[in-house]
Amino acid sequence: MGSENSKKIINNEFDYSNCLPTIECVTYLIQYIFNVYDNFLKLQTEDEEKNKPLKVEYKEWKYKKSYGEKFEVYIREKTYNNIICKDFVSFQSAVNEGNLKNVLGLTIRLNLDYKRGTGENLDEYENSFYISFEPNNVIFARKSNHIEEDINQIETNIKTILEKFPTINTIFCTK
Repeated sequence: MGSENSKKIINNEFDYSNCLPTIECVTYLIQYIFNVYDNFLKLQTEDEEKNKPLKVEYKEWKYKKSYGEKFEVYIREKTYNNIICKDFVSFQSAVNEGNLKNVLGLTIRLNLDYKRGTGENLDEYENSFYISFEPNNVIFARKSNHIEEDINQIETNIKTILEKFPTINTIFCTK
């Protein structure tokens, strides 16, 4: 067990292959993940504003941009007209246009990468979340390079949401 914000490689993977990813459940999950991303971007902006007037050596960074942040929903349609949504509004639009029916798969990516530290002595924090929905194969994975309570909580919340999806045991997956 490490302490908060200590370096440690976290590589968690969870199998939810017996869940039934309905449009409503997936939409709720994506809305939660986008809200996490949107709040993260706000923290980065606040950090930037707070540090703007300071000399480099006095800057105290909690969420300095590292340009590794990302939110993306990738919908693979059977017609090979794949759709990439970069925010919740575009995803909701895809749902409203019927693009979430009879798909080959759907992938959600969330990267919350940033730098933390004082002055130019910054440590890289990498946090990626990946959820893949394919027939009979639903995977949630998290990779991080630090132990952080806020990031652990995001993982727990995503797991809780996925655990609320309806489930069924099939010949392909019994849990």
